[in-house]
Amino acid sequence: MKHRTFLPAVLCVLGGAVVAASAFAAGRIAAAPTAVASIDIQKVLEKISARADTEVEISRLAAAFEKDITDRSKDLEARLKATEAMTDPAQVQSTRDALALENLQLREWTQLKGQELDRERALRFEALYREIRSEAQKLAQVEGYDYVLVNDGAADMKRDPRSKESYFEQVQQQIARRRVLVASAKDDITDKLVLRMNNNRAAATQATPKP
Repeated sequence: MKHRTFLPAVLCVLGGAVVAASAFAAGRIAAAPTAVASIDIQKVLEKISARADTEVEISRLAAAFEKDITDRSKDLEARLKATEAMTDPAQVQSTRDALALENLQLREWTQLKGQELDRERALRFEALYREIRSEAQKLAQVEGYDYVLVNDGAADMKRDPRSKESYFEQVQQQIARRRVLVASAKDDITDKLVLRMNNNRAAATQATPKP
């Protein structure tokens, strides 16, 4: 009697194990592999029209800054030269002291304006990066990618002779910072991203009413 109840129990356990194993296997089969794409960030920055527009604007600001410095410097030089025609020593000394103070202020102003220009350039490029990231995310959704990696494995090593670090240390640090060694060309969406961003910018430019 005991044997009769034991056999169904064993069969029930075995049946449950088979069902669990089948469900686990089915789950593994059903899970789709992670889709990963890559981009060449330097190539994107070089080819998007937004980068060119940014460089033009920064160059315009830099040119205006340089002109302002040049004009103010020439004005100081002219006024300093004019003191040579003065006959009153006290007036000459007083004028030259005032010009020396102006020159010092001009140097400080030049340094501050240079920092402002550098900050503006950094902000513009930060905005470019955010735009690239946003458009890459949208493109990834369209193309069905879960991740988009920056392919930095193929970039050439840079060696700066002005750096205090040796060439070996520079190369070593660049190797340590890299995260992607190999990326499949078929999953490179650099050109698609560039085309998408340039098309969007062209459309936005056309939609903007001219003054």
